[in-house]
Amino acid sequence: MRKKTVRVALGFAMSAVIIANMTGCGQRPPAQTETQAQTETERVTEKTPVTEKTSESETQKLITSVDYTSKDGSVKITLPDNTWKVTQDADEMRVFQSGNAAIINIVHANTETAMNNLSVMKSEDELKASLDRQYNTENAYEVSEFTSTVVNGVSIYRYVIKYNAQARMWAWSVTNAIVAADQAYVITGTVTDDNNTLLDSVKKAVESFKVLKDENLKNVTGEIITGTPQQTSETVNTATQSGQEITTLKDYGTTAMLVTTDTVNVRAQPGTDAGILTTLSGNVQVAVIGETANWFKVNINGNTGFIRKDFLVYGKTAATEATETTATPAVGSESGAELNTATNYGAATTLYASGNANIRSAPGTDSSVVGSVAAGTAVTVVGETDNWFIVNIGGATSYISKGLLTTDASIANGQTADQTAQQTQNGGGTPSGKTSVSGTVVGTTVDTLTIQGDDGNTYTVYYGDANTTSADGLYDGVYVSIALDAGQAASDGTLYATNVTGY
Repeated sequence: MRKKTVRVALGFAMSAVIIANMTGCGQRPPAQTETQAQTETERVTEKTPVTEKTSESETQKLITSVDYTSKDGSVKITLPDNTWKVTQDADEMRVFQSGNAAIINIVHANTETAMNNLSVMKSEDELKASLDRQYNTENAYEVSEFTSTVVNGVSIYRYVIKYNAQARMWAWSVTNAIVAADQAYVITGTVTDDNNTLLDSVKKAVESFKVLKDENLKNVTGEIITGTPQQTSETVNTATQSGQEITTLKDYGTTAMLVTTDTVNVRAQPGTDAGILTTLSGNVQVAVIGETANWFKVNINGNTGFIRKDFLVYGKTAATEATETTATPAVGSESGAELNTATNYGAATTLYASGNANIRSAPGTDSSVVGSVAAGTAVTVVGETDNWFIVNIGGATSYISKGLLTTDASIANGQTADQTAQQTQNGGGTPSGKTSVSGTVVGTTVDTLTIQGDDGNTYTVYYGDANTTSADGLYDGVYVSIALDAGQAASDGTLYATNVTGY
């Protein structure tokens, strides 16, 4: 379904400036004569409220990271430094300037008319189409960043544009749009010259915007969305950038719980070139919902982000360990009874998951699920109870049902012993005879989908090696169209996908 683009006609003198800020049109202002704003350091050196009477003396002490709260107390933004002047502070628009070098404006739409005319680009294609209509020369602009997400029913769009055209007003624009059903804030920063230092400080200021009074928007513009970046231990530099990483993205269709090993950034895209959404401390449990080659896709309080794989492991937080120490499974429970039969091998052995298997905190289905392993995964087994194996995954001790682990190493290549024998007999994979299937997802695991087909039949489809395209992921209720490998099917009837498209 094509999304509607809303546009606002701003009925005041600054309307031309705001529309220009959203699209990049207009002529360039006179050359900068004032001192350039200094870059904002990540460590706040001093915080002083800004007023409209801020001294204009060029000899005043430079103060970085200056918090400004609107006169009505409704919003807050952290400006790069105290060279910025507040030139307008009304609910409809707030404007901040650093001489001719840069401008930040905040537009608030909270009427039906304003919402119907709000100018926000909701996709990168839509943004480029708007810019193409404005510039008719090749390479006139570059969209260096575009991200969108939905948090608590509020849509958030962020994009950064570099303008290369000769007839331009500025070199960069940064937009952060927060769009709810009944109101919206659009924060736009523009930088006159191609100054990366000033651009970084403007970008941080735009992303620091917070709503203070409206509870829904207050939560949306909290730390998870626009938290001030902190110094973290994420120092590993990788040549693989987010644009390349995202092409390897695989959504699990389920959730695994991992734990942070150190203080780490959560980024908007899977790459160190992407913006920082927030920072997590070490020993924090994180819900992992997918992965790329080098990054985990995570869900934090309903927000999607990415964390480098080397900062997440299977394990337990200190709080979880304390709880489990003081809350031993009851003797009469399934887990309590199983623990009474526990035997440690004294040496490790390797078994393989015969299917997708839950990893549990104690040996019983009455215990919590702390993660999962996919079919064919090699698992280190260090002991057993009557019905459960004691396993070591990521340095943590946990449990997997005995019925889900096997000694058959061939399953690590995606085959069961029955499949191997059948292939030997038939000279290849067992053909399914189907080339495609479509229907509604009614069940998911890490790499399989259960489909209620349009033909009335129910199918289990393995999609671990398939090309997957779905705007919102694969989960119960999503309608999918699946291309199948007609020459292969498992002995249990599982079909093998080559391409999955979710709608």
